[in-house]
Amino acid sequence: MNVKKAALFVLVLVMISVSCNLFTPTRNNADVAPDELNHIFDNLPPYDPAGPLPSSGAAALDALTELDPSVAVLKDDVQASEREALNALLTDLQIQLGAETGTEVPFLLPRSGGAKIASPAVAVSFPTDYSLQGNGNFLFEATFAAILTSMVSDDLAVRAGAGEDKSANGADGSATTNSGVKFKKNPDGSTSLEIADKTDASKGDVAAKTDSKVSIDGWRCPNEAGQVSFTIKEHFNAGSGGASYTADLTAYVRAEVNDNGELASTTIDVNQGTRKVKDGRNVYVESSATNKNGTKSNQQVVRSSQEASADDVSNLSTAGEDAAYMMALGSLYFAQSNWEKGGCVKIDANSPGKVDPGSTTSIPVKVVSRIDGSAVSSKLVAALSGGASIDPTSLAKTPGTLTYTAPNEAGKSATILLTATSKRGKAKLELTANTGEIKQSYQVFETPGLGRTWTGACIDDLSQPFSLGFTAPEGPTSFSFSPVSSTSGSLIEKWHVDGNGGTMDYTGSGNYEIIPGDKDAEGNVIGMVIAYSTSGISTMCAGSECLTNKIDSGKGLGIPLRVQKGACP
Repeated sequence: MNVKKAALFVLVLVMISVSCNLFTPTRNNADVAPDELNHIFDNLPPYDPAGPLPSSGAAALDALTELDPSVAVLKDDVQASEREALNALLTDLQIQLGAETGTEVPFLLPRSGGAKIASPAVAVSFPTDYSLQGNGNFLFEATFAAILTSMVSDDLAVRAGAGEDKSANGADGSATTNSGVKFKKNPDGSTSLEIADKTDASKGDVAAKTDSKVSIDGWRCPNEAGQVSFTIKEHFNAGSGGASYTADLTAYVRAEVNDNGELASTTIDVNQGTRKVKDGRNVYVESSATNKNGTKSNQQVVRSSQEASADDVSNLSTAGEDAAYMMALGSLYFAQSNWEKGGCVKIDANSPGKVDPGSTTSIPVKVVSRIDGSAVSSKLVAALSGGASIDPTSLAKTPGTLTYTAPNEAGKSATILLTATSKRGKAKLELTANTGEIKQSYQVFETPGLGRTWTGACIDDLSQPFSLGFTAPEGPTSFSFSPVSSTSGSLIEKWHVDGNGGTMDYTGSGNYEIIPGDKDAEGNVIGMVIAYSTSGISTMCAGSECLTNKIDSGKGLGIPLRVQKGACP
């Protein structure tokens, strides 16, 4: 789990997907309200990747500065301490799961320079002059925490052995942080994850405590009916002396997925409760709202304290609802990305691999849940690139069987891309097939004019024992080769010569190597030479008298070969 890279990709995906599709999940929704979303994006705080990463405790401390400006001196240390603890926590989780480790928590989008996310359909601008301080707006931190927690939760959900509680500490300057994570898989297929931070900070006469918590409970992978249902909660708190600031955000997310694994509708119920306490004055505002496919309704103030002014009610309810809505969207769209990219279901099928030319191979295919391994009935499309054919090219419902027919030639390859879709998500799988390497053989290429007639002049496999021989006017010669590889080995050489009233016979042994020679225009070797040397005993006879001698033949002239396609005749 490369947390850093994954979160960067996910947030870009979230922002682009939200902008393009949030209010038009079916592309025919008459209740499109893009201006509302654009307003939220226009007010996202800028983020400088060279500076400290966002932290929930620092965001709460930012809000507290409206009530107690002195705590501003603690912010940088709180950020650094929370970052260190979170890094240690995530690294420990990654090691536990045997995944790729990293030392950085996820980067989000650059905040500086009016950074933009661009796609063919949308460009979203992030202003450089926006500040969180004093406005009680947790949009950026709420979305960041939701995406991070969603990513960890969805990764743990499909890993065997996940569920051990973890904790980690961080310290920087005046601040000390303890972070913890709790994860649980429930028998009904739901999961629950909680990440919490507590930080104590003090510098001189200034002291503050912060605590934050984010949790996700429910079903993030679609069920058989295509339903996704989960609750996400975030808690931000900071206190210093007689001042404190607390925000509690809750979103209940329900989504429906169509037969193609696409988001069809979304209903998000949000609730926020914000409390500000200073010198005995207690301001509390709780409100709720519903967003269905981008249309807000049922917005209401649930309750408020007597000390809350009309401006308090308006500002705190709007800021809290927007933050709760954005954390819900970040979490939902991570879940959507997960189920659309094979995070919830997978295709179970084996590649044909190496097959004979012209053969047929049956490929049983099924789709199963990554959570519990149960069968998932899905539509399946099979797309073939390469030769020769796949049949059928689609299955109305899995499980089923495909048949791959290989080309009639050797040296051909193919890729079969399987795509499964259902209410429970999407999955892809690539299968491969090949008809092996093109068969080659090696033909003795005789130099004209020597008058030789070769036997065994075609060799199918240079790595297996082979024999060559020739007859010439002076007598026959034979070679028996015993390879140790396709380029070298040992041999026995025999020859017989008749002439001048006598005979000469020779038997010797030695070594050989095959030396590449000519190449074609593409650089392929088309010629080679078997270079050899032997030592042995020669017997010369004239009449009834024979004489033996030891002969070291030295390097032979070599036997030239030509590479040819196809097996020997």
